[in-house]
Amino acid sequence: MPRSAVIPDDATEGATVHSSVNGMNEAALKGFIAEIEDEKFKIDEIMRNAAQACQPHIDNIKEIKKSAEEAGIAKKPLNAKLRERSLKRKAEGCRETLSEAQRALFDEISQKLGDWNLFQNALDS
Repeated sequence: MPRSAVIPDDATEGATVHSSVNGMNEAALKGFIAEIEDEKFKIDEIMRNAAQACQPHIDNIKEIKKSAEEAGIAKKPLNAKLRERSLKRKAEGCRETLSEAQRALFDEISQKLGDWNLFQNALDS
């Protein structure tokens, strides 16, 4: 059995639903589903375009990594270092998006959890 059943649109066409889920009737539900699916289609199109726009850069990165490997730099450690640097930038960004008051609370939470040194080390290196 599939994870979720697919119900054709015409299976309930003309049917009136008197009971509701959270006060929503069938027509309203179908309208919301259609709107959400339209928006998801737009997102999918944007993602396809972004993938196409990124491809030349991805190809360049592959060539640079190939050159690095030919120069004697091991592939796995290089990729690990790139991943680490990316994660550090993301970690820094998490704190930077907070207001001063929120940063103080963030720092307090970090100290209480014992990961303050972990966070500081990430910023320092």
